[in-house]
Order: sequence, then C-alpha cells, then structure tokens
Amino acid sequence: MADFSEQQSLESKIIKILRITNEPLSAHAISDIYDLSYDKVKTILKGLAEDGVVYALKASRGTFYFIPDKYFKRDKDLLQSERKLPIVWYEDLSTTELEQRKQNLLASIDQLKKDYRQGKVLVEEYFQTLQDKNEELMIINQIIEDRDTKKTKRCYYCNQNIEEKETACPHCGKEIPICSVCKRKIYSGAEVGACPNCKALAHLNHIKEWLKSIGSCPNCKKHFLEDELQREVVS
Repeated sequence: MADFSEQQSLESKIIKILRITNEPLSAHAISDIYDLSYDKVKTILKGLAEDGVVYALKASRGTFYFIPDKYFKRDKDLLQSERKLPIVWYEDLSTTELEQRKQNLLASIDQLKKDYRQGKVLVEEYFQTLQDKNEELMIINQIIEDRDTKKTKRCYYCNQNIEEKETACPHCGKEIPICSVCKRKIYSGAEVGACPNCKALAHLNHIKEWLKSIGSCPNCKKHFLEDELQREVVS
C-alpha cells in the first residue's frame, strides 16, 4: 500500500512540474529537480506516457515529456499555428518546415504591427508578443544558417577546432558562449555584440534586430542604444 501511495505521490509531482514549467523536460531533468532516482522517474514517465497522461517527444537530444494539452503534435497545424514551439522541436523540423514557419512568423509580425498602429493592440501586449515572435524568428534563422554552414566549428576564445556537442572548449577550458537572443552557441568568426551592462553576448545581427524592436537586453532587461553595443569582448 505504501509503495502505491508513493507511486501516486511521485506521479503527481512529475505532472505538477510539467505543468508549472510548461516546457518539455527529460527524465534526467525531472530527477534532478526532485533529487530522485533517474530509473524511477523514467519508469513513471513511461507509464504516464502509455496512459496518455503525458506525451513523449523523441528528439535528436533524447526523449522529452510534456502535458499533451499544452502543445500540438508535429503536423501541419503546428506549422500554421502562432503558438511558440518548445525549443527542442526546432532542431527536428526540416529546413523546408523551418522556412514555412519563418514566413508565417514574418506575416504575423507585419499584421501585429498593423494592428498596433490602428490601436487594436495594447502597448504591453504588443511589445510582449513582438518580443516572443522575434525571439522565435532568431532561433529559426540561426538553425537555418548553421545548416547552410559546413565549416568546422572553432572556439570563440582560442579559435581551436571543437565539436558542436561541446559545451566547453577542451583546449582553453572556457564555456562556449551562448547568444542571448537565439540561445545558440557562438563560434569563432561570428560577429558578436555584448550588452554594456551585463556583458551578455549575442550574434551581432540578432542583437541589432532585437534592439530595434525591444530596445533592451534580452538577458538583464536594461535599456541601451545600438551605439552602446560592445563589439569586442575581453575574454
């Protein structure tokens, strides 16, 4: 009886964290959050998925779980919808699907700006929606750009060859910087800008577009002008 009660308690905890985060999570992530055995969490998630309580998404980086009513399945409705997708899904979309999603986003942004000029959208709602759409657009553009680039990846700091899966350079030991806009890695050769306040790095074209629309750092949220961007960052 105790085992059954414990099972129910763990199931409730897992469902709760999936609803709170509103983002697909792996079994490893959930086990870390609750300091539980990975095998136990994986078994519970598998059972919940079989019962249809959670949905298992098999992505290139592993299996992620989420509450089914929070997201669309990968079909044409997903591409046509204006709902922001979980980040783990973008990598698994084909370039054609990404281009389609991009065109839909651009059309949606144009319509949003038109509605704002006509007074159909409140200021706060306008800027929040615009920020979300621009962030998604940057992610898509960066993935497409990465797929088009077949060059060897090099560390941003020491310029040594590194594998794309690395999170830290095996040569200089520094963490691979992440773009504060598109949330993807920054490699040697990329044009980069840094926030004058928190020093967060971003691809230069991304942060410029971000500032035009939002006007503040995506990391620390402090406002600054494009002229204040730091082009060279001391490592």
